[in-house]
Amino acid sequence: MKKLDEITKRMPSELNAFYRQKIDFIKNSIANYFPQKIDTAFIERVSGQATLYSPDVEGIYQTIFQPTQDYLDRGGKVLRPVLVALCLEAYGGKVEDFEPVFGAIEVMEDSSIMMDDYIDNSLTRRGGPCGHIAYGYPMANISSCTAFALSHYLFYNNEMGLADDKALLLLDRIAWEHIQMAFGQIEELYWTQSNVGDITVEQYLQETVARCAFLTFRGPMRYAGILADAPADDIKILERIGEYLLVGYHLKGDNLDMSPDSPEWGKVAGEDITTGRRTLLINYLLQSADQEEREKVEEIIRARTDDEEKKKLVYELVLKYDIFSKTKELAAEYNMLAKQEIEKLSVSDEYKTLFQQFTDYATAKRSM
Repeated sequence: MKKLDEITKRMPSELNAFYRQKIDFIKNSIANYFPQKIDTAFIERVSGQATLYSPDVEGIYQTIFQPTQDYLDRGGKVLRPVLVALCLEAYGGKVEDFEPVFGAIEVMEDSSIMMDDYIDNSLTRRGGPCGHIAYGYPMANISSCTAFALSHYLFYNNEMGLADDKALLLLDRIAWEHIQMAFGQIEELYWTQSNVGDITVEQYLQETVARCAFLTFRGPMRYAGILADAPADDIKILERIGEYLLVGYHLKGDNLDMSPDSPEWGKVAGEDITTGRRTLLINYLLQSADQEEREKVEEIIRARTDDEEKKKLVYELVLKYDIFSKTKELAAEYNMLAKQEIEKLSVSDEYKTLFQQFTDYATAKRSM
C-alpha cells in the first residue's frame, strides 16, 4: 500500500486524522474478508452451502483469489471503506460492529478495477501489471467476476444477522445497482468502440453516474446509512451526495489522467487516449478545436495509440484551449451540490465537517 503520508498529504486536517485513526482497522478487515489462504470450509461458507465433492482448493485460490489479491496487496487510498466508517459513526454506529463491511466494499472496488483494466486493455495498475497482463484475459475475467460476486457474500448470507427487512432492503439496492452499472458500462463501450464524437454533457454525466456511482460513493454511503439505521430521508440525501461526489471525483480523475500536476506525465498518463475513451475532457476539446485539430484528435483517439508524442499533442491542445478549467469548473459545481446536501443531513456539525472535507479531497485535492 502507498505510504500513509503520501496518501494523506492533501487531506484537510480533520479528515486526515480520521483516516489515520481508521486505516489499520480497515486493512485488517480487508485481509479477513478476502484471506490469503482458503480451505473447503471457507468455500462452503461464502457459497452458502456444502460442496458436492472435494474442491481443488489450490486451483480455486490461484484462479480466483490470487489475481484479485495482487490488486489488494498493492493497495489504493481505500477511500470507500473510509467513507463507510464516516457514515456509520455519523449516525451513531460503531465500526467494530460492522467489521466485514469494510473488506466487502474494498474487494468490490478492486475486483471491478480489474474488469475495467481488461476492458480497456490497460497495462499497469498501482505500480504493477494489470490482471490480464499478469495472468491472461480468461484468468482476469474469472477472478474479477467471481471476486466481485464474493464481495457480496456478506449480504447474501446475512452474516451480520440483520433483521429480515434490512437484509432484503440491502439486497434490493444491490440488484438495482448492478442493472444501472451494466447500462452505464455498455454505453461507454458503445461510445468507445463506435467512435461516437457527439456525446452531450448530460449523456456523459448520466453514463458516469450509472456506471460508477454504485462502486464509488453512492453504494458505500447508502449501505452505511441503512446499516446504521439512518432516517429514510437521510439515506436519500446520502445517495445524492454519493452521486454528486462521484461526478466531481470522476472529472478530477479525467484531469489526472493527463497528469498536469504530476512530474511523471508521459510514463503512465494519457491512458484514456490509448483506450479511445470519450471522456468529457476529450469531448470539450473536440468542441473547442478548429477543424484541422479536431480531425487530428479524432485520428489519435481512434488509433488507440500509446505513442507518447501523439498523446502529448492532445495534451498541448487541452492546454491551448484551457480545457482543464472547464472540467475543474464542472467538478466545483458538483462539489458545491454535494456540500449543499451535506447541510441537510441530521448529523452533528463534526461529521458534516468531515463529509465536507471528504468532498473537497475527492473532487479537488487528491492526486494520483
